[in-house]
Amino acid sequence: MTLRRAQHNPKPLLSIEETAILLGETRSTLYRAVKAGTLPLPMFRIGSRIRIPRSAVERLIAGVAPEQSASIAPAEELDGDQPASAPSFIR
Repeated sequence: MTLRRAQHNPKPLLSIEETAILLGETRSTLYRAVKAGTLPLPMFRIGSRIRIPRSAVERLIAGVAPEQSASIAPAEELDGDQPASAPSFIR
């Protein structure tokens, strides 16, 4: 019964372990990417646990580029020729 329910209504948030299985990577590789800030997926911390949206993992597997968030750099990091609202990946 539980297996049948899981097939029809998959969990919207995945653990690092579940994400690693879907991506064909090791759990350690994903934890290193999280620590380095290079994991190309959004993640949520719930207490000490990390959860990753299933939809983001499925888009990555399908080859859709992860969404870039436009973060604003602190004032001391801004170049004189860049406006304050320029996303950091443009600089």
